[in-house]
Amino acid sequence: MRRILPILCLFICQQLSAQTLRTTFSNDWSRWEFGGSTFKTVFSDDYNSWECGSIRIKTTFSKDRDRWDIGSSTQLKTTFSNDFNRWEITGNGKKVYVKTTFSNDYGRWDVSGDAVGSMRTTFSGDYSRWDIQVDFKQLPEEMQSAIVFVPVLTGFTQGKK
Repeated sequence: MRRILPILCLFICQQLSAQTLRTTFSNDWSRWEFGGSTFKTVFSDDYNSWECGSIRIKTTFSKDRDRWDIGSSTQLKTTFSNDFNRWEITGNGKKVYVKTTFSNDYGRWDVSGDAVGSMRTTFSGDYSRWDIQVDFKQLPEEMQSAIVFVPVLTGFTQGKK
C-alpha cells in the first residue's frame, strides 16, 4: 500500500503537467487549439500554409511536406526524404529531434535534443487529440510551434485517411 500511493501521486502529477492539443471542431483538420494558441490553415483546404498567432508555417517548396519554414528563423524537415518517422527542427542555434517511438506508429512521438519530452494521442487511433509533455522553457516560440506542428501534420495526414 505504501508503494501504491507514491506511484499514484506521480501518475497524477504527470497527467496534470501535460498540455492538450486538439482540433477545434470535430472532423476539421484545418484548425487546432494548444495552450491558448490556434494553429489554422491560411486558406480553406490548403494544408501547405498555416498560422499560429503571428507565426507563419509553410512548406518550403509547394506541396512538398518534407520541409517547412516556421516563422523567419526555424526550419522543420524530415531526416530522410519521404520518411515521416523522423524530423529535425533547427533555429536560433538550437536543434530538436522528433521521432516516432516505434516505426510507422504516428500516435507516439519522442522529443530529444535541446528539448525533451513526448507527444501521444489521447486515444489510440484518434489523431484529433494529443497529450504533449515537452519542456519548452529554453526554446524560442517558433521552435515550440514547430514541435507542436508535428502532431498537427500527423493529424491531418493520418486522420483524413
